[in-house]
Amino acid sequence: MPRPLRVAALQPRTFEARDHVRAWEALLARIDQSIAGHALLVLPEASIPGWALLSREAAAALDLPSEDTWFAALADRCRRTGCAIAAGVVRRDDDGALRNELILFGPDGRELAHAGERTASGWFTRGRGPAVAEIEGVRIGLIVGRDLARRDLIRGLAGVHLLVAAAAPRDTGRLPTAEASVESDLLTARAALLGAWAIAGGKSGSEAGLVRFCGGAGIVDPSGQWSVRAPADQPGTASTEIDVDSAPGPALDFATLPAMDAAAASREPLRATVAAVAFDPHPSAVESMERLRALVNAAIAAGARFVVLPDLAGTDPRAVTATETLPFLQALTQDSGVTLFASLAERADGATYKTAYAIEGGEILATHRQSVLDRDEQTAGFSAGASPPVSIRTAFGAVGLMSGAEALALGAPAGTGVVVWCAGDAAAPVCGTARALAIEDGVAIVAAGSTSRSGGAFVIDATGRVLAGTPAGEAVLAMARLV
Repeated sequence: MPRPLRVAALQPRTFEARDHVRAWEALLARIDQSIAGHALLVLPEASIPGWALLSREAAAALDLPSEDTWFAALADRCRRTGCAIAAGVVRRDDDGALRNELILFGPDGRELAHAGERTASGWFTRGRGPAVAEIEGVRIGLIVGRDLARRDLIRGLAGVHLLVAAAAPRDTGRLPTAEASVESDLLTARAALLGAWAIAGGKSGSEAGLVRFCGGAGIVDPSGQWSVRAPADQPGTASTEIDVDSAPGPALDFATLPAMDAAAASREPLRATVAAVAFDPHPSAVESMERLRALVNAAIAAGARFVVLPDLAGTDPRAVTATETLPFLQALTQDSGVTLFASLAERADGATYKTAYAIEGGEILATHRQSVLDRDEQTAGFSAGASPPVSIRTAFGAVGLMSGAEALALGAPAGTGVVVWCAGDAAAPVCGTARALAIEDGVAIVAAGSTSRSGGAFVIDATGRVLAGTPAGEAVLAMARLV
């Protein structure tokens, strides 16, 4: 039977450090306006004391109240309404060190769990990492800030029904205006990977002239799609009812992931104009090949010599196979000087694999059988390859070759500065997954997915910045120069 749970994410306006008293009063007022009728209320990252970018010196100069004062006010509201509150808090150690944390207060006001950002930053010292709590049989995972990009930490949250993140979506001004924030993309990818609902608070405004927040507080469904979001340019509240039992659980079996070599500190750069293709195979193989020919030729005409196609096999072992497609792809590379990548269904020894191919000068340069399968791929009857992703040598340098579900939970092959991902219709949003891989491993990603809402083609640099991307629903190219 459905198990409904009404949840809300708050999006207050920002204040400067000197206005921390007003920030606290405004936050309490917004909580009081929003809490009725909810089982869980989520406040944004660093909502207490109301200003995120604190140094030890800045914090010491402020006349901040004790944590007991803040926590008592939140606990009292929990007890009076029966609503749990998850609050992003900047905590101060006895030695003045600051920690970026997320604290969950239960419906009775008790502190149930707290998570701390384990990935140290310039402002905050290393915290304890994610945490898991339970309220009336609902398992809740708590995660803070840049820990969303840590695949090892995400794996530890397998089995939660709801992921609560203290990671306020922000835009530092470096990003293209049409690009979603890193935090938003990471949240959608992690929700889909865990097969769980996810929720994060947001902020409206900027702080200290250093960070501009994107708003966007909201709730993500277990497929990685936004269920409801607050507006980007003003304070607000995102509220909805979720069915916690509709969460299917992790898309991958984390216990069976292949071991990989530790990432090398030195990564070989790749300098080339690259293109990734968003594409869905047509029922007609002839039509598919002609459309792919047009897209690849368009990329070549625009100067690309490094083109990534998606996983063309999908979840049908009888679909686009290597036997019928490889000669066509080899011919495309024969005289064009392009290096081409694609993932196809390969039948061998009584099994069917999803195999990624690197093709150059009309020859197959390298192959890699996909080593991680999601639920749908397993159900379809595909077999997993025995080896994790590896580095291969192309005319443009070394690249890591990944296919399908591998990029959801595995790291970049050691020594490579660029990862090619033939994503197809992956089990988690392609953009957020690729950005997580780029941020954690410091590699550029050239990812080619389907044309679905979760797909698209993207070129992402080693900081997680989107250099080029395609809109949902269109079979088009994403092109950029990697330097």
